[in-house]
Amino acid sequence: MFKEEPKSCSFKNISPHFDFSNCCYLGQNETLCKHAIAVAIYAVTKGGKLTTDDETQITKPKSSEIIGVLTKDKLKFTKLEITKSISYIKYYDGPSRLWFSYQNSLDEGVARLSKIISELPISIQTTDLIINLLLRLDKKLQSGVDDSNGTVGGFIEETVEVLKNYAKEEPKITKCFDKLIGISSCFGWEETLIGTK
Repeated sequence: MFKEEPKSCSFKNISPHFDFSNCCYLGQNETLCKHAIAVAIYAVTKGGKLTTDDETQITKPKSSEIIGVLTKDKLKFTKLEITKSISYIKYYDGPSRLWFSYQNSLDEGVARLSKIISELPISIQTTDLIINLLLRLDKKLQSGVDDSNGTVGGFIEETVEVLKNYAKEEPKITKCFDKLIGISSCFGWEETLIGTK
C-alpha cells in the first residue's frame, strides 16, 4: 500500500498573481490565504530573510518630518507608484460572493499609498503631489467607487492630517491649498485645509 502524498499548495496557473491559489478552504473560496502569501514572499525574496523595512506594516499615512524635495527621477517614479496604487481602488460591479476580494483590493491600494506618503519629504512639491492624489481619489468616490466600509474615506482623512502637519513644519506650503478653493469634495476635507491658512 502506498501512502497518500500530503496535499500541497497548487496554483491554477503560473502568473505574477500569487492570489490564484486553492491550497486550502480559503483559496478554494477565492480568499487570499496565508499559505499563498508565504509562497509569494519566499519567491520575491528568493528564500532570503525579510528586512526590517519589509516587516514593518504601514497602516496609515504619516509625515516623514523631513523637509526636502524629490529629484526629477524620484518624482517621476513616485507618480508612477501612485498611479499603480490607485489602480487597486476600482469600481465594483461583481457578484456579492466577490465582495471581500473587492474590499481587499481597496485595502491594498490604501496601504500602498500610505507607504508612499509616509516616505515623502515635506515641501511645496510633495504637498502638491498629495493634493492631486486626494483629488483623484475624491473623483473616484464621486464616480461610483463603493467605499461603504470607509477604507478610502479614512485614508483621505488621515492624509489631510499629514498635510496639516506639513503646514506646521513648513508654513509656506499652505499656498498649495488655494487650488482647493471652490472644490466640493465627498467629505468636505478641503475645508479643513483651506482653514489652516
